[in-house]
Amino acid sequence: MIEIGRRLKDVLFALDVAGTYHQSLGRLQLQKFIYLADTLSLVWEIIAANGYQTYKHGPYDPNIQNAVDVLSFRGAVDIARIRYESDNVIQVNYQISKHGIGIVKSFHEELGVSAKYELYGILGHHINLRGWSQLKNLVYSEATFLTEKMDGLGKPLVLDSLLSNQSFRVLLGFNNLVVDSGGKINKKNLVSIFFRVLDNYSLIGNQ
Repeated sequence: MIEIGRRLKDVLFALDVAGTYHQSLGRLQLQKFIYLADTLSLVWEIIAANGYQTYKHGPYDPNIQNAVDVLSFRGAVDIARIRYESDNVIQVNYQISKHGIGIVKSFHEELGVSAKYELYGILGHHINLRGWSQLKNLVYSEATFLTEKMDGLGKPLVLDSLLSNQSFRVLLGFNNLVVDSGGKINKKNLVSIFFRVLDNYSLIGNQ
């Protein structure tokens, strides 16, 4: 229940930020947006939620979908679009409702929550520059997922530890190099570096 409670905020933050770019998010797009936020949570000194496993369509945490269902029932999330695929699969896109926006505004005064929302906002900026359709490629290029998926499906993706969060280790290495030279990298610049790393891995993977 603790993880689902945390995921309620993650879903609202992700959909609220996507909405500022007039984007609704499909089920797997939402998973991937939140995954990127969890990957970078340690940079923001926020404990990342665990629950992801390697899945055939990327990292997947069932608590996220459970949170979407709860929020939809409570009227904080709307179904923006439903598509019926040829293989009898229903594709659903979600967007935040006016009620959900009001909930997000009430969160901003909560200790630690505003930092998480700031992270989602910065992520949204970088994703929008590349196109929201690129969420899949971005996550498929993330170091922790790349490493763990080599062992197959159903493998846990642990993002709250320096030992297991490969992307955080890469960013920490960049930061330490600059600090050793007498400089400093702020958190926003570390996110920029993170996306450049993803871009490079994506280019390599598509060759």
